[in-house]
Amino acid sequence: MTASPTTPEVDPGPAIAVATAAISERMISFRRDLHAHPELGHAERRTTQRVADSLLSIGLEPKVLPVGTGLTCDIVGDDWEPDRGLVALRGDMDALPLTDAKDVAYASKNPGVTHACGHDVHTTVVLGVGHVLVQLRRRGLLRTGVRLIFQPAEESTPSGAPDVIRAGALHGVREAYALHCDPRTTVGQIAVKRGAITSAAVKVNVNLRGSGGHTSRPHLTADIVGALGAVVTQTPFLLSRRIDPRSGASLIWGRITAGSVENAIPRIGELGGTLRVLDVPGWKQSVALLPELITGIVAPFGVEVDVDIDPGIPPTVNDPRGVARLVDAAERQLGPQSVARTAQSLGGEDFAWILQAVPGAMARLGVRPRGVAEADWPDIHQARFDVDEGCIPVGVKVLSRLAATPTHYSPRPDGSPRPDGVAATARAPQDAG
Repeated sequence: MTASPTTPEVDPGPAIAVATAAISERMISFRRDLHAHPELGHAERRTTQRVADSLLSIGLEPKVLPVGTGLTCDIVGDDWEPDRGLVALRGDMDALPLTDAKDVAYASKNPGVTHACGHDVHTTVVLGVGHVLVQLRRRGLLRTGVRLIFQPAEESTPSGAPDVIRAGALHGVREAYALHCDPRTTVGQIAVKRGAITSAAVKVNVNLRGSGGHTSRPHLTADIVGALGAVVTQTPFLLSRRIDPRSGASLIWGRITAGSVENAIPRIGELGGTLRVLDVPGWKQSVALLPELITGIVAPFGVEVDVDIDPGIPPTVNDPRGVARLVDAAERQLGPQSVARTAQSLGGEDFAWILQAVPGAMARLGVRPRGVAEADWPDIHQARFDVDEGCIPVGVKVLSRLAATPTHYSPRPDGSPRPDGVAATARAPQDAG
């Protein structure tokens, strides 16, 4: 029987627990299949088909994104109305160009490609939520509208979140959530943070040109190597004096190329690095300011300069009410011990673009086995990275509970949406911020 507005709400928790237990082995098998067949960004065709087939098998209607990989799928309760908005849950699908170094049965079969960031887990968790929500709907326990987003190319440049947005996947969405595997957090927990949980990541490339010449006559040519050295040392310092230090702008150079012999001043030089910034204002200011700074630094050397800046992605900024929603879902479904604190990462995450469009939050999903020290478990983006697969039912339960819990939005003073109800009243950890 479907609940009406006057019918007392039934706690979906027991039904979520039962439905998750029923699919756990299947979802673990699904994750292992994805892990054994990883695909790089914009090429996740097999992964897309596997997800689509699973959703079709439970009566849902997935839609492949116009770019050809990735898909969306809506699940709505019988009494859901469009003006109440959809809750979006995002799982990314792509792998990394690394050779799998694990000795496991489900090791990558694709040379030079492996799921070293946990996207196989993210995809599996969101798929599992779809299976659970279908069971809730059959029992009349789903009163919300949910959009599952399986996103391609999170690791690529350009990344896949803008493709998701351009495809209209956020139309009708009022809030969005994601989980990301975290080997620093123990399995059985999610870790949360209000505000920015990741940082902006910007690629900076500098190309210098000059006439070249002999090192015995530097006054007759443009000193490319000297100019590169000045850019390397002076740019981070000047940036720190022009950007609010609370933005934490950090420019680190990773590549420098010039010349081939000791007694010749080269005609060209190249320099590449990464800028990471803790907040959105600092990110925007840094991207706008860097060409001016670098051009000014090399001017005395008489070289020609091209500064190529890929703005990259902004910080992933969690709405405090979205964090509260995640905390409430985890504590109600798993208990108060299931929520931990996490610090802001300097890594980039393109879920940031989705949270620029709608409020919501990302949490860390614990994947390190209990009793294993942090130093003894491989970090993400390492060829030996793996997870304790008990994280899969944990993620399914948390996101299912969040998605099945009604929330209402009212305008903020600036006109943007705001979650009320559970999201406004649920307790966030005192140290999560």
